[in-house]
Amino acid sequence: MDRAALRSRLVGRTEDVASELRRQWRPVVAPTLVLWVIAAFVGGLYLKSFDIQEYGQYAHAALHSPLLRHLPHEYPAPALAVFLLPLLLPFAYPWAFAVFVGVVLVFLTTSFETSGVPGMDAEGAGRLIAYLALGEVMVLTARFDIFAVAAAFWALRAARQERWSAAWTWSSVGFLLKLFPAVLWPALLIAEWRQTGRVPYRRIYWMVGSVVAIVALPVLFDRSALTTVLDYYVHRPPEIGSVAGGLSLLDWHHWNIVVSFHSMNTTNSLARTLAPLLQLAGVTGIVWVWWLQARDRLTLEATCLASLTLLVLTAKVGSIQYFMWLMPFWALYRFRISWLLACVANTVVFPFTVWAEQFGHLSSHAYTMALTSTYLARDLLVAVGTWGWFREVSRAVDVSPTSTAGIGDVAN
Repeated sequence: MDRAALRSRLVGRTEDVASELRRQWRPVVAPTLVLWVIAAFVGGLYLKSFDIQEYGQYAHAALHSPLLRHLPHEYPAPALAVFLLPLLLPFAYPWAFAVFVGVVLVFLTTSFETSGVPGMDAEGAGRLIAYLALGEVMVLTARFDIFAVAAAFWALRAARQERWSAAWTWSSVGFLLKLFPAVLWPALLIAEWRQTGRVPYRRIYWMVGSVVAIVALPVLFDRSALTTVLDYYVHRPPEIGSVAGGLSLLDWHHWNIVVSFHSMNTTNSLARTLAPLLQLAGVTGIVWVWWLQARDRLTLEATCLASLTLLVLTAKVGSIQYFMWLMPFWALYRFRISWLLACVANTVVFPFTVWAEQFGHLSSHAYTMALTSTYLARDLLVAVGTWGWFREVSRAVDVSPTSTAGIGDVAN
């Protein structure tokens, strides 16, 4: 392709994007930008996120000579690419990071209606904006999860369009950034197999290649980072936001917390017992969900949501931003009261913490118990909402997201 043809193609593509943004301005783009402004203002001026500071430290350290000798030790090494992006802009790192989050967020919300897939429409984008506004506004621009979240959703979107190579590419990108999209790989494999009529063995190379990419960077540049991501998860105790951490309150006589791994964690015997049991239950449940999909009893999007929910709820870590992973998939279906209330519980911990710190009416022990109880309530609300949703979709696999996704509908 000559330069003139390439230039003409790029101009045409740019005009198409601009036209699409104008068409979706009122229903999608404007609300997305309002959400982004609020999130950037809160995250940039009030929270002073430790994570943002850490991203900046990793970015600057990687650029010191010799290059790439200091890789992230609690994130996959390829995530460094996201941490380096804000250095391209000529202003403070937190605000530059927020700009790139805003770009991804706009592309994510506008990608609903442009998919041409039933259930992915402007109403779905509106539901996603609502879930993010209620549940993630405090951390939306202060964490890099939105990059992996968008990649995971775009993998599903491409698969629904039967663009399988694009689906696997996006799922691999998400995995390289945050690992969790790997749980979608068996679902994509089963969906492609059912659609094409043959087992797509070559996709195994995509999985293996993604894992090799995770390992290769540390091996080449910083071997101390090779096992730290796994060690960081294996050796940390259950976080207070996890289901295991919340249920450990039942042993309140021996309940206590330690501040470690940049979070508050529980250390009593009940938490240590529950954590591996819940993880085993989660793995079993995810395999069962894949089996249901293989038996044609669950759709691809239902399989993705069910497996991601099990992953989030049974993990040792229940960080606020992890529930962002679920929200694009929630948005394919009608509003559920339980999910909306879970979003509120996910955000209310911030004003509650400010109140507890400024007014000092609670002891530190009472504060952490109340905080843990709030997280447990959030987790239970997600579980209740997902169980109700799962019963609906498993009863009628032919029910597409469109038929249950009215913007004005709210389910329990």
